[in-house]
Amino acid sequence: MWLLVVNKKAGKRKALPLVRHFSTLLQQTGQEFYIINEDSAKATDSVLQSQLRTGNYSKVIAFGGDGLVNLCIQHIVKTNIAFGVVAAGTGNDFSRTLGLHKKNVIDLFQIFSDSSTDTIDVGRVSSDLHSHFYVQVLSTGFDAKVNSLANKFKWPKGRLKYTLAMLLTLNRFKPIEYELNIDNEIISRKAMLLSVANGYCYGGGMKISPNAVNSDGQLDVLVVNPVSKIKLLTLFPKIFTGAHIYHPKVSTMRGKEISISAQTDSYADGEFVSTLPITVSVLPKALNTWVVT
Repeated sequence: MWLLVVNKKAGKRKALPLVRHFSTLLQQTGQEFYIINEDSAKATDSVLQSQLRTGNYSKVIAFGGDGLVNLCIQHIVKTNIAFGVVAAGTGNDFSRTLGLHKKNVIDLFQIFSDSSTDTIDVGRVSSDLHSHFYVQVLSTGFDAKVNSLANKFKWPKGRLKYTLAMLLTLNRFKPIEYELNIDNEIISRKAMLLSVANGYCYGGGMKISPNAVNSDGQLDVLVVNPVSKIKLLTLFPKIFTGAHIYHPKVSTMRGKEISISAQTDSYADGEFVSTLPITVSVLPKALNTWVVT
């Protein structure tokens, strides 16, 4: 049985016609399904928990953006349920990583119906208060503050809102003192930005960690060491292509467990997770999904 989860407000309400088309295809092929179409994330989360607890679902499909993806995976990680996404948000980075982003509803229906699933890694963020799963990128520092501001914008959409938020954040940003423990290697340094990536992109296709692979059992740590605001301004656009990793002020590392202490917040998949300190760890092959190469 299929569970279809909709964010009706995502991407200028693009999700509703997509789920109608998808459900018509299910009806035509005689398959059972249930649609969650609530007015808020809190209500969606509550109904999703209830349905997964009481229903016999083998597939959960999210119709929305990365926020809805993040909400859904909190209940699907380490289960046998297959999880797919029909991209209808502004960023859609998870669907980009899976190779699903530009597929139409008919193609996606065919993939989700007939193709076997793959297993990918998931990141887990642990703090004093709770644990939280993510599939793409955890950000702290400058990019987290940009993320926080961009979330408040109703316009513009996509990459442009992140660029605008970056310009507005830049004026008052100062380097942050970090304490890191990467697989028992302790590192202390000031940095402008520190991210921990499971998938390679965030913010609507920005390739923050272009070498990150979500099936290798590792997390990719990227650190931008202190630079002038002008230098950071010139470095930031290179994230769209991944060329920033070759800058001498950018460091990359890899690990399975990363503890981070600093006076800042963390965001994962574009959603606020926790103030630091936190510990980020990889859960290998923890999510069943479809990957198109």
